[in-house]
Amino acid sequence: MRMDVSSGLWARALREPLTHFLVLGALLFALGTYGRPSGPTAVVEGAAIVVTDEDVRQLAGLWRMQWGREPTPAELRRLADEQVREEVLVREALAAGLEAQDILVRRRLAALAAARLEQGISLPEPSEAELRALYEADPVAFAPVAELTFRQSAYSDRARGGRAKEEAIQARDALSGQNAAAGQGLGDHTELPERSENVTPAEAAALFGDAFAAALTTLPVGSWQGPLATLGDWHLVFVEAARRGPPPPFEAARPAVAEAWKRGRLEAERRQAYAAALARYTVLLPPSVAGDRP
Repeated sequence: MRMDVSSGLWARALREPLTHFLVLGALLFALGTYGRPSGPTAVVEGAAIVVTDEDVRQLAGLWRMQWGREPTPAELRRLADEQVREEVLVREALAAGLEAQDILVRRRLAALAAARLEQGISLPEPSEAELRALYEADPVAFAPVAELTFRQSAYSDRARGGRAKEEAIQARDALSGQNAAAGQGLGDHTELPERSENVTPAEAAALFGDAFAAALTTLPVGSWQGPLATLGDWHLVFVEAARRGPPPPFEAARPAVAEAWKRGRLEAERRQAYAAALARYTVLLPPSVAGDRP
């Protein structure tokens, strides 16, 4: 039997604490770069790669958080070299157009761009009349959830070396737009039921915990959501059905109504920001889908 030595070495490297630190450092470096006012990085032969003093201070601070001491000059240089290596490889990937070949990378980039579009959004406080009008349009929408039918797929930190949340997010992105059956067989073994039918929030709390149940009652019906946390696991959840109880009076529902108003207003502002971005492009569609939008 032939053993793949390189894959074994790679798996061991991923479990090393220094590898985890370098990944965290790369994320911090990327976030710092993302927040700067400069425009998109051009992939140009011979273009400068600049690691600033502030980047080095951030790396040193992250090292202190991780190890409880200052990094040595050699350790700090190694971390800076790792950032340079990452930047070189990122630029090479962009130059080759590799980001367009990975659907998960494209979705993450789209999410980052959407977050950037939202930076300038500022919501006013709603008036009492606006809140009452929203409540009276559909009082049942603000009724507490009485029963739920849902599926869950668990991702275990113990089974995945502490990467359960990250891998659950990747799975959720891959399941975007898919039905409940698409999640069957994914995730790790758990004693918790894969499907729960007509359970109350209290029953869900007894099985999965109070925090899970509280979040569960806020999820939309008909899509994979999460991850939601339980002890040591992260769960993707697909709510198949949610039955609500009788609607509360407006005064009791007011906090939920205000939250719904803010969500609706934020979504309207997001659409407006996207429309402004879309207007900068010419979109050409094939005849098969070039008709009216749904």
